[in-house]
Amino acid sequence: MTLFRQLMMTIVMIFTLMLVVVMGINFNTTKGYLIGQLQSTTQDTATSLSMSVSDFMALEDYAAVESNINAVFDGGYFSKVRVHVYDTEQDITRSNVMHIEGVPSWFIGAIDFDVPEANAIISNGWSELGQVYVTGSAGYGYQQLWLATRDLLMWFLCIGVITCVLGAFALRLLFRPLVELEKQAEAIQQRRFVKMTSIPKTRELKSVVLSMNRMAEKLEKEFASEVETAQWLQAKAFKDSVSGLGNRHFFDSQVKAHFSDRFRGVDGLVLVSLADLAKLNNERGYEAADMFIQAAADILSERVNALSSAATLARLSGADFVILVPNIDYDQLHTAVTELMEALLELNVARISYSHYVANIGAVTIDNEVQRSNAMAQADTALRAAKAIGPNEVEVYDLKTSQEVSIGRMAWKDVLEYAIEHRTFRLRKQKVFNLDGSMDALHEEVYTSVLFHGKSYHAGYFISLAEQFDLGDRVDQVIIETVIKFIEEGKAKAPLAINLSACALVKPSFSKWLENRLSKLDVKVKSKLAFEASEQTILATEEQALGLVHTLKKQEVKFGIDNVGKQFSAFDYLQTLMPDYVKIDSSYTRMVTGKESEAFFMHTLCKMFNSLNISVIATGIENEKQLKTLERFDLAGGQGYISGRAEEM
Repeated sequence: MTLFRQLMMTIVMIFTLMLVVVMGINFNTTKGYLIGQLQSTTQDTATSLSMSVSDFMALEDYAAVESNINAVFDGGYFSKVRVHVYDTEQDITRSNVMHIEGVPSWFIGAIDFDVPEANAIISNGWSELGQVYVTGSAGYGYQQLWLATRDLLMWFLCIGVITCVLGAFALRLLFRPLVELEKQAEAIQQRRFVKMTSIPKTRELKSVVLSMNRMAEKLEKEFASEVETAQWLQAKAFKDSVSGLGNRHFFDSQVKAHFSDRFRGVDGLVLVSLADLAKLNNERGYEAADMFIQAAADILSERVNALSSAATLARLSGADFVILVPNIDYDQLHTAVTELMEALLELNVARISYSHYVANIGAVTIDNEVQRSNAMAQADTALRAAKAIGPNEVEVYDLKTSQEVSIGRMAWKDVLEYAIEHRTFRLRKQKVFNLDGSMDALHEEVYTSVLFHGKSYHAGYFISLAEQFDLGDRVDQVIIETVIKFIEEGKAKAPLAINLSACALVKPSFSKWLENRLSKLDVKVKSKLAFEASEQTILATEEQALGLVHTLKKQEVKFGIDNVGKQFSAFDYLQTLMPDYVKIDSSYTRMVTGKESEAFFMHTLCKMFNSLNISVIATGIENEKQLKTLERFDLAGGQGYISGRAEEM
């Protein structure tokens, strides 16, 4: 129970006790006053009546006596008036049955009202002629007592309601700092270091608020320091100081992780070589050469980001840059390379390059059967062919992509629409295991594939096309419905994590559909659901992703971010989104068994994420050496072929 309710109950109890005490005192006082008044009235009436009938009694005019009795009886509140005549030993009486109007019967039954009786002697001279007996009426007493009690109760209730309303309003004003403190504490628990700007004047509350603000400020500085350290280490190990892009070491780690994925689709590998960099350095100085490199890097970054958020761009050495673009076909790659060359020619217009000869570009498309060394060799061959053609020329090779696949890609839209309509997607799941040594499943990640010409194609082949055809959210809806049905049938042994596409994140209609769908699910079903999105997708759609995350948190469904660390970016988005878990990019898993500095970077990442209460999962674990090394870090779980390949659902 909240403190506000406890105080309100205390106020109500005190007010009720006060009401009972005051009403008890008032009731007894009123009752005593009415009995006293009735006693006085009956006695006065008896005395007055005895005097008024004494002469008639002496004359034995009993009719006149009765007339006086009637007059007295009708003019007051009496239940009985009796005159006893000594001579005849008879009584002259006037009485009636008590009828009390306007008073509840339960009140009459609950109150014992003592009815007074008064008497007086009738005398004439020294002779006693009789005696008068006057009995008061309890009806009047009950009526007056009920009216007094009812009015007092009504006033107390009115005053009580007004007091409670004003008291609740006053308490809410007084409790406003406490409510803000509660929100601040919850925000700090979620690693959102908010501060209270409105400082209460109450001394105790003011002290608590200032202390909480100081704690929030300190925690924010500590987290900012951890983020800064992680970014510094990342830049030191993987960033080229001149271009601001990833260096060769960064590209090698990313490419190794990418090529180890057997379920990748058709990718594009691009080599860009700037022309006459040495001449520019010798004749104009290193500052001109650095400006040339930086300007070219800016153009490459802009174009690559527009092409694909999942692309990897790095500077290999000197004048050479490399780009790896996942999920792209030959025609798209050729168009992108041509446009990239046209953009680089602007460096000559701006007189940044040495001459009109700015660069050459060589590119090649590859599928999942091509080895990394062969792909780099073919890209280098394409670059040399472009240089042989002449200045500012490009060459794009189609390596290991058959005409059958190329033609098939033109029909992908029909295939995807058919799969959506008939729900023919095939799902597999891979275990994410606990790193405490038990290898128990934390959850299982869901992978998607589709049949085409009798061959199964994984998501790497069609997910980018689904995005281009604006079908990504519809594909996600079908997969989510299939997974929910799988869970409702009791087949899920562990929570199932579903990857969301960028198309789904940016569409408000999908978020509304998902919230409506989740709200209809049983709590047990929702506990077996989780959703993920890649870091590249999150960075490209952070604002829309925040809305979806709020929806998932409202429905108490877990949310995670995949491929974390793959991009050079600040980790500020983590404080905004506050995912339940993150999956470190597999390139870092392969580095932990290498240099100590690279392992230390992984340790720093884990420390930073754990400081936000975000569980950390390592991906791409393939051997015991990696597993043993990762056990030294503060990791919640791991994922990779060491626990088995993905299996059919």
